[in-house]
Amino acid sequence: MEKKKSGFSHDSAQTAYETGRAYYDAQDYDRAVACFLQAADAGHTDAENCLGCCYEAGQGVPRDDKAAVNHYRHAAWHGNVFAQYNLGNCYFEGRGVKRDEKAAFEWFRLAAQNGYAIAQHRTGLCCLSGIGTDKNAREAVNWFRLAANQGDTQAQCDLGSCYFGGKGVEQSAGKAFRLFRAAAMKGNAEAMNNLGYCFRFGHGVRKSERRAFRCFRAAARRGCAGAQYNLGLCYATGHGVQRDEQQALLLFERAAVGGYPAATNLLQNLRTAQTTEASDE
Repeated sequence: MEKKKSGFSHDSAQTAYETGRAYYDAQDYDRAVACFLQAADAGHTDAENCLGCCYEAGQGVPRDDKAAVNHYRHAAWHGNVFAQYNLGNCYFEGRGVKRDEKAAFEWFRLAAQNGYAIAQHRTGLCCLSGIGTDKNAREAVNWFRLAANQGDTQAQCDLGSCYFGGKGVEQSAGKAFRLFRAAAMKGNAEAMNNLGYCFRFGHGVRKSERRAFRCFRAAARRGCAGAQYNLGLCYATGHGVQRDEQQALLLFERAAVGGYPAATNLLQNLRTAQTTEASDE
């Protein structure tokens, strides 16, 4: 249903929205919501999307997922790409609406078609995994490339992974390395870990255990569980750094807590071996 617009002019609605954002950034959510309501009533779709976010998070209003969906939907139908993406998330997670992966994909794709880089990356992930649509690695690569060209570091990293594994594109370790490096230079921890792997085994670049160690360390410090595991392997084997079994064990434990399966399996095997040795004595 079309909202009845207030007598606010476009400039007044924009001013109310910007004032609301300032209040929101200052964590004065009650005043932020009041401003967003004024702007949304005048047809400002960014303000409508922000109202959805406030209802979803319970900021300035009681948490209400259904109300959030209503605001997202209204703004999405009027072309707001942020609301289109947020509505897709609601369908994907089943918040305020029945879970529907196909509907989620359609909203992600619409936002992607409208140029939203985060949605382009998310659409690529759906295509790669077959979420809400048929699996299509080539289509995934196309979406990753669009987002990567806008500077989305996770898209750069995932596009690099496609080149590394030859998924949807001709395999090229060199292109993979360059994409990982571009994302890593902007602080993407997963890309740093992948870059370390390239240095460790000489994929797309001259092998360098020392540089691999540095990449793994940088990613591990940013909380990347896979990098914590790989850094632990460096300490355990003495590749790129002096061997230190205690440090290796500590890193394996951190990676396991972070949900990295290989680290969990390794620790279980170590404990089993220790138990076996103790029983044999």
